[in-house]
Amino acid sequence: MGLLEDRELTARQRLEECREEAERAAAALAEAEQACERAVIAKEEFAAALAEARAADDPPSEGAQAAAAAAPGTIVPERRPGVEPAVLAPDYQRIIGALEAAAREGAGPLNCRQIAARLGWETSAAGVERVRAKARRMAERGWLVKEPDGRFSASVRPGGGS
Repeated sequence: MGLLEDRELTARQRLEECREEAERAAAALAEAEQACERAVIAKEEFAAALAEARAADDPPSEGAQAAAAAAPGTIVPERRPGVEPAVLAPDYQRIIGALEAAAREGAGPLNCRQIAARLGWETSAAGVERVRAKARRMAERGWLVKEPDGRFSASVRPGGGS
């Protein structure tokens, strides 16, 4: 019986070591996810600030603004009559499309994880933060509506369409 008790004790010690190792790995994973989220947000905020600074230094013509707006890493133009979602970068157009589809389906406003899932994008913390940064920027410029609970919906298009 003593041999079995020794084996059990050894197994329990190994189990405890594995649990501690798993806890350390989970903490390291959470820390890495937070660092990734911060890096994604910082990169997008820096790109937006840089693009805004460039736009302020040398305001382009209306046609050039529409063409430049669709390039990745550019600022999101203000929503105004006559400006269609086609001037937005492809990711931004896809976000609007997902929210418009949700509205047609009666799903109502979506949170950022739901938007990412509808688009087939990563739903990890970093992926959701990527969507949140884009959606927030679009809401600030009139392309989306940010609900008080943090969910987003497509804004009504100028001229009554949606």
